[in-house]
Amino acid sequence: MRHLGHLLLDKQKKRPVTHLKKLLLFCSFLLLTPRMLRAQNLATNIKVQAMDMASAVMNNDFNTFVKYMHPGIIGFAGGERMMKAKMDSAASAMKRFKVSFKKCSVGHPGEIIRHQDLLQSVYPQTTVMTTPMGELTVETSIIALSKDNGTSWWFIDTNVYRLDKLKNLIPELSPRLLIPPRKKPQLVRPGMTGKP
Repeated sequence: MRHLGHLLLDKQKKRPVTHLKKLLLFCSFLLLTPRMLRAQNLATNIKVQAMDMASAVMNNDFNTFVKYMHPGIIGFAGGERMMKAKMDSAASAMKRFKVSFKKCSVGHPGEIIRHQDLLQSVYPQTTVMTTPMGELTVETSIIALSKDNGTSWWFIDTNVYRLDKLKNLIPELSPRLLIPPRKKPQLVRPGMTGKP
């Protein structure tokens, strides 16, 4: 009986510790939940706007596309009129060479970093185009930037703009952004399965 009383006493001593642990865990959860939800909302907002921009590119919708371009990129391209002329020229060349967009998929954004008053992240994007020679798959990394705490985003394709040039155009780019090396486009000819 003495041994049983000793066990009960130990359990009673542990109970307040267990309740304290549960209380601390619950408080931590309450404190971290808004931060986790905010990060999740930011990532969702990036993906929604990224798909809108990708759709604008696929449909040659310059007015929608340009609102997702960083002012430094627009300036580098020679302004909005010059950027629209280049986009129209690319669309005409695609038609002439019988190239069309088949689909575009946006991956999940990486870590969202705050650096010099800009939220920044990188996400993968895969674009598949049909060509007379087969399907062409292009994988790229897109930099997402926001100056208004994630309400609206600018997007920069790292296959189009090299990182060394980007750092000159947009000095606020964080050195912590993880941008994978470029990948070569993959062409799958009709009748072939898998990668060439």
